[in-house]
Amino acid sequence: MQLPAVPPLAPRRGGRLTRWIGKLGMALLGWRVEGEFPNHPKMVVAGAPHSTNWDFPVAMSTVFALNLRIRFMAKASLFQGLAGPIMLWFGGLRVDRSQAADVVDQVVAQIAQTEAIWLCIAPEGTRKKVERFRSGFLRIARAAQIPIMLLVIDRREQVIRLGPLWYPTEDIEADRLAIEKWFEPYQAGR
Repeated sequence: MQLPAVPPLAPRRGGRLTRWIGKLGMALLGWRVEGEFPNHPKMVVAGAPHSTNWDFPVAMSTVFALNLRIRFMAKASLFQGLAGPIMLWFGGLRVDRSQAADVVDQVVAQIAQTEAIWLCIAPEGTRKKVERFRSGFLRIARAAQIPIMLLVIDRREQVIRLGPLWYPTEDIEADRLAIEKWFEPYQAGR
């Protein structure tokens, strides 16, 4: 299985065992990765369309196969008890959603405290079909002053496609509309 090269500034983790588990998972699930990773230590990875619970095993198999350290936001209640260390190990980033207006600030503060972070966010904000993307991923990237890598979960061809970098502007709404348009050809395969 051929995988794209992981650039030197990417956040890394794992070893031979996790890499082998990831490659096995990708082979069993029948997925592959196409494209190139940018050499940035910090970025938001906007992955869409996100429409099934199978996205998590596909994503984790890919992350393990590449020995990447990808982070994702999860509500604070998922970190309670024994689940806490497991969520952290998988890359969970705890956010207090009871302070919804403060989630962007919480995440930006955590990004600022780390040397390298690739934060994966589903622009839809849910697995259900939505009329429009949410703007949180854009507001996080803009506030943290980091780019967004667009990533397609192409179920028809079982390919994770690494897309271009997007640099958020002051016009979040225009950015959101342009990114939705870029993802449009892949939304039909939801």
